[in-house]
Formats: sequence, structure tokens, C-alpha cells
Amino acid sequence: MTPPTGVTTPRARTRLDGVPVGRCPDSGGPSASRGFTIIELIVCLGVISVLCGILLPSLRATREAARRMSCASNQRQIGAALSVYAMANGELLPPSGALRQGAVRPWELMAARHGPGSFEPEDAIGGWDGIGLLVKGSYLGDGCQCLHCASHHGEHPHERYADAYATDTARSQIYTNYHYSGHVRYQDAGADILNATPISLNDGHEVVLLSDGLRTQLDFNHRVGLNRMWADLSVEWIADSQNSLFAQLPPDPSNLPGDAQQRYDEVWGRINEQRER
Repeated sequence: MTPPTGVTTPRARTRLDGVPVGRCPDSGGPSASRGFTIIELIVCLGVISVLCGILLPSLRATREAARRMSCASNQRQIGAALSVYAMANGELLPPSGALRQGAVRPWELMAARHGPGSFEPEDAIGGWDGIGLLVKGSYLGDGCQCLHCASHHGEHPHERYADAYATDTARSQIYTNYHYSGHVRYQDAGADILNATPISLNDGHEVVLLSDGLRTQLDFNHRVGLNRMWADLSVEWIADSQNSLFAQLPPDPSNLPGDAQQRYDEVWGRINEQRER
């Protein structure tokens, strides 16, 4: 289009190489933003993969550490309930039918309630036994979630027993995720449970009252160690990086070895070992 007479058309600005500004030297058209090449995308994905490989294990470790702290908090809540129970029952701890004369079953000390026909629990009507008597006496909060660990990967999550905790009429088996010591030092008494030394909160840092589940390998909540609570209600972590405690537990509770009680006594003895604090 011819400009009007007397109007001068401005000259296009050019770089030193003679190419007009605003034009692509290759295409001759307006410049456009340049995209990523395949190689650049592959490099970016590789960097992201490496970062994920570095960060994900750290995130898993952080999450497991948080679960350990939650587990320790659960044990402290149970310890507070045991303390209130003892004050209301002449300084005695909840008795367990798993520690009866001639019928010692330490693997059942993880149970809070027994179904009909299993064996005689302390509460013959409701079936509550051991730390389950804290449920019967309403010493624990609603829902009893503190009896279950967030790291549990076995057959006894809280969701499975939520309805059973809420009723005292239908006897149904309930297993917690924590192993109770029982009310007496049965390991030192041999077969004479009737004369076994009672455990009390006055035993302080000499007797462990509670630990993570030990009934089977699936009940070993954290795999690389466990929390334990002493009679003074302090909670501490025991590392089991070699899986030696885990290996001593039976894989299947329905097929216990002939030396089951001896194995449990050894495991509980190791858990009760004093450690430098």
C-alpha cells in the first residue's frame, strides 16, 4: 500500500548481521518460543527419578518414626489406665486367665477378650481378660484405639474389633496390638503360678508391663524393633535390626511349636533386659 504523499515510512531496525528485529533468521516469520527437545525431556525425567529415589526412603522413615511416637503414646495411655485400675483395686494389676495354674499360655497375653470355649478368662460373663479389663471398667477412652498400633500389618487392626469393643453382651475374640506382662512374674515361678510374685507399679524400672505384640511374627508391629513400657510407666524403644526377636516368634499361632512357652519366656526375658538409659 502506497503511503500518503509527504509521509515517510520508518526503516526497520536491524541487527549487525542485517536481519530485521522481530524476524526469525531461519523461517523468515515472527519469532516463536522454543520447546524442549526429546533429550532435554529425558534428562529432566532422569533428574526427577534420582530425586525421588533419594527422598522417598527419607519420607518413609519419617512416617515410620511418627508411627513409633504414636505407638509410644498409646502405651502411655494404657499405662495411665493401669495406674487408675491399680489405685481402685488395692494396687493390683488386671489379672489374666492366660496365667492359670497348669495352663500358662503367654502367647494369649495379647488378648483383651476371649470367645466362648477358648479358656476361662477372668471375666466369665463378658470374656474380658488382662488389659481387656480396662475396657470393661471404662478406664480407656471411647473406641479403645490406643490398644492398636498404626504400624500393625497383621490380622488385628482396630477396624476389625470396633463393634466388639462397644458391646459387653456378645463374647467375641479381641486381640490388641500390645503384649501384656500379666499380673504375676510367672517366668520365675515355674509351674507354681499360685505362689508367683505379683507385679505392681512399685516395681519401677525392673519389670516391663507392656510391649508391642508378640503373639506371632505378623503382630511384631515395627519389624526392626519395639516399644516397651516399664512398671514406672516410662516407654522406650528397643532396636532389633538383626530381626532376632522377630525370628523367635511363631509365624502361625494355630501351629505352635512344642517349646512355645520356652520361646516366649526367652523373648520376654530379652525385652526385660536392662539397657543403658
